[in-house]
Parts: sequence; C-alpha cells; structure tokens
Amino acid sequence: MEKRSLFISVLLVFMLFFQQIATAQYVIPAKMDWWYADRFGMLVCFGSYSYYANGEWEFSNDNWSKSGYQTTISSKFNPVNFNGGTIARLAKNAGMKYLVITAKHHEGFCMWPTAVQSFTDVSGTKLYDLHDFTAFKTRDIIQELKDSCDAQGIKFCLYYSILDWNHPSQQISKGTLIYSTMASFDARTNYINDMKAQLNELITKYHPAALWFDGDWMLNGGTPTLASWWTKADGLDLYNYLMGLDRTLVVNERVCRGFGLGDYLCPEQTVPATPEIRPWETCQTMNNSWGYNANDNSYKSSKDLIQQMVQVVSRDGNYLLNIGPKGDGTVPDGSVAILTDFATWMSNNSESIYGTTRSPYPTEPSWGYFTKNDNLFSNYLSLKDKMTLIFNI
Repeated sequence: MEKRSLFISVLLVFMLFFQQIATAQYVIPAKMDWWYADRFGMLVCFGSYSYYANGEWEFSNDNWSKSGYQTTISSKFNPVNFNGGTIARLAKNAGMKYLVITAKHHEGFCMWPTAVQSFTDVSGTKLYDLHDFTAFKTRDIIQELKDSCDAQGIKFCLYYSILDWNHPSQQISKGTLIYSTMASFDARTNYINDMKAQLNELITKYHPAALWFDGDWMLNGGTPTLASWWTKADGLDLYNYLMGLDRTLVVNERVCRGFGLGDYLCPEQTVPATPEIRPWETCQTMNNSWGYNANDNSYKSSKDLIQQMVQVVSRDGNYLLNIGPKGDGTVPDGSVAILTDFATWMSNNSESIYGTTRSPYPTEPSWGYFTKNDNLFSNYLSLKDKMTLIFNI
C-alpha cells in the first residue's frame, strides 16, 4: 500500500505537466473488445523449416526446388517434443492473452491434417501436411495447442499465408517484391477456391478467435495478372467469406494490405511514431529471425522489448512477440529467458497494459510513456527504469 500511495503521488505530480488532452481514439467494434483489451500476444512461427534451423524463409533464401525442399527438409520434420501445454504456460506466465500459430506459412506445408486434395507433394500422392508427409502421424499439434490455450484462458488464433511456394498453381519468384507467380488464370481461380476450403476447415475444426494473414505481396488494386495475382477485390471477397463462416472472427489487414481492409493494421518490426487511424498491432522478433534459426543468437534485451511493448500500448497498439520452436518442438533457451523476464515485469505492472487506452496527452516525456486505464483510481503510468526506481522506493 505504501508503494502504491507513493506511486499515485508521483503520478499526480507529473500529470500537472500534461494539461492538454489528446483527441479521442478510434471506435473499437464489439467483436474486437477482447483483442483491444488484451494488448499482448505470442506469435509461434513453426513449420517444416524449423527442422533445417535457418529461419522460415529457407525455401526462398537458398533457392530450393520444390522436390529438393520436400525431400531434404519437410520429410524430416518430426516435432516429437512439442508440448502445447509448455508453450501455453510460457505465454500465460509472460502475461500474453492471445496466441497465434502458423497453420501454413509460405513454404506451403500444412501443420494440420488437411483434407483439401490439391495441397500435395510434387508426386501428387501425399498431402503436404504434418500428418501425411512425415513420420509424425499420430498427433494434431494444432489441436493440442488449442486445448492448452483454452485451459490457460488464452485466446487461440491461426496464421495463414495467402501465397504458397509449394502449391502446383504457383512458382516462387525470387529477387522481386512479388514472391509468387501463377501458372494460369484457371490455376489462380482453383487455388483461391482451395484456399477458402482450407480456411473453412481451420475455422470449423479449431474455432480460432482471430485469423492472421500474410503473404499478400502479389497485391493489385485492379485487374489481376499472373504476377500481381491477388487483388483488393480478392481480399474483400475473402474477408466477406470469413465473416459468413464466423462473424466474430478478428482478421488482420493482410487479406490485402494497403486498402483499408480487415480489422486492424500490422506494422512489422517497427513502432509507428504516433497512434494509427485504426486499430493496429506490431509484430516483433526476439532476435533477427522469424522461425527458429540456430545461427541467430542476437537476442534483443528483455528491457528493450518490454519498453517497446509499453511504447506500443501507449500509442494504442497491440504487441505480438514471436517465438520459433526448434525442429523437435522445444522452445529455445533464449526465448524462454525473455519470456521469464516479461513474466516478472508483468506480475508487477500488468494494470498499465491490460484494458488500457493510449496516452491521453499529445506529447511523450523523455522518462517514460503514459497509458490510461479507466478502471483504476487515476491515470496509470507505464515507466522506464528511472520512474520504476521511484515507484520501488
């Protein structure tokens, strides 16, 4: 009680310097109430690339053929030590309220037992998924993680890549900002229909609270071409299709970014200088890699990541922090250490994150960041180390 009283006193003194109130933030749709209040989530980048331990862009980075990648990498992926309970508990203890896992990344490998027949290996005889293409045949890790998240009270969400480097409709396009080209317009039509069938499968089977799309760089605001084959109209059609399946789904802008679609913006590895004009979420890696990279030990400091999370929330954003499990399914020690530091900080400061809105003031002080929590006695302050020391006197 003495620490809290001192904290409130310090807070009120500093509030005297910030008399001008900032403009009101955007309206949050009812279906996004949980997402906006939760503020902090985990992104789990996990796929057959995890076996090769060189990040999730391995297919593109090392110029693999489809058959070579499947034989050398995907067929050997065997996450026997994956434990959904361990990951869900790490997220829970770190203060994360929702979790997103890659159901299918750009490599095209499906992490669940899909029944959509066009998603096969190059021979056309095996479905290109964890159940049919590898020795890992008896478990559904997406369901296991879903059940573990439910048990921990964490919202379960799924990532899905729009482009697919493995699918017979497409070829990887290296050295460009396109990344994928279509074989024909008929192939494009068939792929989009099959993609919708997979999304129907995922929603029906796992009931995610949100869908996190990516791989939409082949975007086009007008008529599709074989290079710019994904259009604004396709993105809008996909969003409407998803709403027809589940109107409570929260969906990011990457159904086709840059056109105001979806429910929120997705800046990546960066923090906007000011609050955005609509809900937004920054996704961030712990080191320099998406997905497990055994050669990347350049972990950011826990202090820097925590301060970035606070900065994001003070500017009315959400924070999605990535982990990349190893090929056997275990979480790297560096990620565990950072999550443990988040757990310590959040155990003392979570009221400055959950259920808060942006700073009510037009400027940011040099010593920290404001967030606003209407459920507390007064505006609460999220602080850097200088002010935390005062709080802990």
